[in-house]
Amino acid sequence: MDDEVETPTRHDTELVREAMTMALYLSLSLLAVIVAMPVSNEENGVRAGVTLLVTALGLLLAHHLAFRMSSRLVNQGVLTDESVSALQAQALGGVPVAVAAAFPVFVLGELPGEYVAELLLVAFVALVGYRSARQATTPLRSLLYVLAVVLFALVVILVKLAVGH
Repeated sequence: MDDEVETPTRHDTELVREAMTMALYLSLSLLAVIVAMPVSNEENGVRAGVTLLVTALGLLLAHHLAFRMSSRLVNQGVLTDESVSALQAQALGGVPVAVAAAFPVFVLGELPGEYVAELLLVAFVALVGYRSARQATTPLRSLLYVLAVVLFALVVILVKLAVGH
């Protein structure tokens, strides 16, 4: 019996891209939220954990609404099966990031939990950056790409802080 490896269809590739895009978007957004949140030094971290979780879910819902509206706009008012699949993929990419960011804050308390959440989010962005670059170039160039991505993310976070968001 031959075990044939199925090549992903274009639709499957698009769904993976939607999931990864949402996961990366939420990771970067939550990094900015964590940096901007005032530290209250609560031991249990419930307020900070709830803030992260609610913010992430709010971003997911806002994106969900915007995607549904734009999909209907370009499809004569119809939400196609492809659009529904994309929405599901986005949720599958975003919800684990929301949980991964909030969980350490709930478990470890506000300050150590936020540090762990930041490390998890940056690590995720860096790993995806490395993996995406590594497919096309050398390991050294891939690491330089990751460094550039992380620096760019830090600049975005600093700009958001500077404008008060």
